[in-house]
Amino acid sequence: MNALAPVKLAALPLVALLAACGGGGGGGGNDANVDNQQNGSAEITWHSATRTIVERYCTGCHTDGSPLAPFPLETYEQVAAKMSAISYVLETDTMPPLGFTDITTADLSLLTRWLNDGAPQGDPSQTQYIASSFTYHGDIRRIIEEKCVTCHVEGGVAPFTLGSYEEVKAVAAAALFAVENGTMPPWPPTPGYSRLRDPRLLSPEDEYALVNWLQSDLPEGNEADYVPPKPAEPLDIDFNLQVKLPEPYTPNLRPDDHRCFAIDWPLDEFAYVTAVDVIPDQVAEVHHVIVNIIEPKDVHHYVGAGGEDGDPGWYCLGSGGIEGAPLPRQIGGWVPGNAPGTVPEGTGMGIDPDSILVVQMHYNTLVTEPVPDQSTILIATTDEVERPASGFLYTNPQFLGGGVMTIPAGEANVWHGFTVPAGVLGRLFGGPAGLQNGEPFALHNGFIHMHNLGTTARTTLIRPDGTEQVIVDIRDWDFNWQQNYGLSEEIRVNPNDLFKLECTWDNTASNQTIVDGVQLPPRDVDWGDGTGDEMCLTNLYVTKLKEGHDYSYHPTVHIETPTYRQKFKPGALVPLEFLFNNFALHEPGAHGDDAHEHDDTHGGDHSGVYEGHYHVYLDTDDDNAEHLTAWDENYYFQLPEDILPGIHTLRVSLRGTDHHALGVEETVEIEVADVAATAADALIDVNDWAEQSAADDTTFAQYRPASVECPSNSWYNEDGALEVETGFCNYLSVAQSSKTDIAEGDTVHLVLWHGSLRFDEPATGHVAIAVDGNIVWEETVAIPAGADIFDVRTTANFSAPAGSKVEYKVSNHGYNTWTLLKLEVER
Repeated sequence: MNALAPVKLAALPLVALLAACGGGGGGGGNDANVDNQQNGSAEITWHSATRTIVERYCTGCHTDGSPLAPFPLETYEQVAAKMSAISYVLETDTMPPLGFTDITTADLSLLTRWLNDGAPQGDPSQTQYIASSFTYHGDIRRIIEEKCVTCHVEGGVAPFTLGSYEEVKAVAAAALFAVENGTMPPWPPTPGYSRLRDPRLLSPEDEYALVNWLQSDLPEGNEADYVPPKPAEPLDIDFNLQVKLPEPYTPNLRPDDHRCFAIDWPLDEFAYVTAVDVIPDQVAEVHHVIVNIIEPKDVHHYVGAGGEDGDPGWYCLGSGGIEGAPLPRQIGGWVPGNAPGTVPEGTGMGIDPDSILVVQMHYNTLVTEPVPDQSTILIATTDEVERPASGFLYTNPQFLGGGVMTIPAGEANVWHGFTVPAGVLGRLFGGPAGLQNGEPFALHNGFIHMHNLGTTARTTLIRPDGTEQVIVDIRDWDFNWQQNYGLSEEIRVNPNDLFKLECTWDNTASNQTIVDGVQLPPRDVDWGDGTGDEMCLTNLYVTKLKEGHDYSYHPTVHIETPTYRQKFKPGALVPLEFLFNNFALHEPGAHGDDAHEHDDTHGGDHSGVYEGHYHVYLDTDDDNAEHLTAWDENYYFQLPEDILPGIHTLRVSLRGTDHHALGVEETVEIEVADVAATAADALIDVNDWAEQSAADDTTFAQYRPASVECPSNSWYNEDGALEVETGFCNYLSVAQSSKTDIAEGDTVHLVLWHGSLRFDEPATGHVAIAVDGNIVWEETVAIPAGADIFDVRTTANFSAPAGSKVEYKVSNHGYNTWTLLKLEVER
């Protein structure tokens, strides 16, 4: 919900917490799960609802004495005194300001209604803060110091410091929001694929402790319980080169300025770069740095570059930003809190003496006034290395000519990608690494580069047998937090392997670049270095294979959901979301290779099995125990109704075609809450659904296509749930008589899920449930999309006696499955 009208940030109060150090992010939350108060069943007061909303979106900046906002919003009295101003900025859609985390539709509705009702204060006892077993000194301080204070420090790039209990407490609600939506700590890659070096991720245990403490009564605890984080092992790096930017530069674009500077390479002899680091001159405004090398044959493009606008250097959104110049080689970079950019041991990138450096500085002045900066680049070199490396940027050559990587204005989900044989990359760029034509090589890194419209990106290695290894996957692209990601284990790449790069962009009005506080209008975009252009490219760091190194690869599985210690009720459906690498899913007995079947005479070796399904077990290591068998990335697991409260363990085990374990497992602990059972009556019987004719299908008539193709075997009872195969059924509208009364104010609880939604072209899916002609719930889903589970409770604003017409409608294009698991009334 970003404003479309031009907005000057400096003229507005900053009613938001920055979603990342120096940069913003999009809104989050599931608006399907709106609190019952939104339906008018209870009074909305400061203590019952809006206090936590203001704390989440506003108090992080609006604190007493904060330089980020002109007045505090920490108490009811302070907020009530600014009712008119808050109402105005919400109505004009100028708060939260562009570049900050947006407020969800549900929270905006509650806050607006509360203000329109005169901002009633309510009873302080309505504000519930749970007691926490975690304390600041005993548990939280170590996490904050380890993961946060590298940015949130005096003079740092973040908007506030987190050096004390009082400072952390003051922004607890906003910090909780940032941790829960994944913007803090900033680490764009999706965990669970190829392991990367030096991740800035919270461990599941630390995230659980931090989230629970932040939403509690925030106990400080005893300072004697504090155990400092283990200091990082110091790196013994001989930085023999120190190169300053040619002249001091004062950022003049706000909040973000990207500036490139050309610097002569200081050595007269050929050398190998083994590490790069940066000493920011002005820590509060230097957000990240990319260091590139320009080959001698391309230096002429950069001679005399810069100074056109009267300032040192030149504006560059890409790595070099010089029109007509080839893409430069990236040799290093820097982001706050990361260790120096060292290359893998025994390797190095060769630099010719007549080369030049091009340094891209990303300045962010959202939390500081611009001042002159002349940062220093540190470089370690050596005369010889065991394995020379080739580092190169690569993209689809057809993109560069224009007219291929088009991103039309107004389009929300534009995809472009390409696949190239690895042997082509080795032949074109392997020379500096000493690679011969057709020789396999080692890949050491993952890197993706887009501009500001980017949303997702991925690089994948595809082997001839179909095995796919995702190198880097980014689901929420942030231009302000891009970097080169080193692999924990180098990967063997054979000439007949395929390397795939894919990117998506959002070119709608709400996702446009902000320049001097004004959001630009959308326009058609293509490849280019300019402000409004886009890119989709990767950097590869490759060497010869290491003699004697084990390059075998193995399947992996990572549990995304449920999360560590996530709470469920007895009998609940637990959503399962898995990430698989080097493993293809299929139904047992399909696609099996006889050579990979279990064979006890050979010791049951499954090291070469890269396809199959999985089993899920509850609280047992016994593979013969009762379990769920499935072959989808997303599924669900039914907890027993009589399961005891407390901590329980879910275990996922990969299986080959013949159901034998591959020795690849992961576990997660969940918590079953001790709660009183909710009185619930089923609204439907899965066996009573009947397809509606066009004459009866009046509630959803606007969605009904002219030609309905839905054979009877495309929808059916699957283990007590209604399953619809939309690969065969383009539209289904079914009805039955309700099995229980609905009274106004009752809660209708539904659980519905869909598999991965795929189609050759972008499309939409729509699903809805109605009772007695009243739409109870509906959802529109963009296709393609990953699988999802909707577990929704909504308050009925109507009454309907038993026997009323219940309707379920689903329609979309593509080959996918929709499953209605539960529809009931809770009293």
